[in-house]
Amino acid sequence: MALSLGFGVLVDLDHFVDYWYSEGRVCFDWKTFMATRYWRKSGRLFILFHAFEYLPFVFLAWQALKGRRWAVAATAAMSSHIVADHLVNELRPLGYFILYRLAHGFRADELMDPERVRRQEALLRERKRRAERAPRPWYERLVGLFV
Repeated sequence: MALSLGFGVLVDLDHFVDYWYSEGRVCFDWKTFMATRYWRKSGRLFILFHAFEYLPFVFLAWQALKGRRWAVAATAAMSSHIVADHLVNELRPLGYFILYRLAHGFRADELMDPERVRRQEALLRERKRRAERAPRPWYERLVGLFV
């Protein structure tokens, strides 16, 4: 369980690096942090831990350290996180490859898909309008943290 948490959830710690780069500080106010589109302000998108290239290394390292079961668990947790992010976030198709981001100088305007950004921002505006009219049920607020 701890291994899945580490590779499935804690991989998101790299967002603090991006936020710090954009804001010059790390904010621990959850609502402010989650509402920030830091890549717009800084023009850069690093997300250094989110990369498909790391998966073979994660597998091989854990297989050498603890065996095949541990390697599969770590790799499955990290890959499911990256695939889910890839499906719901606004990066271009190759955006979750660190070498692609590096080749583009981590410049957000070259990494982001403008059409997906437009759709996501329209969805966020609609959620905000609905929230102003009436409070959302707890399950919608929970889903909003992840999608």
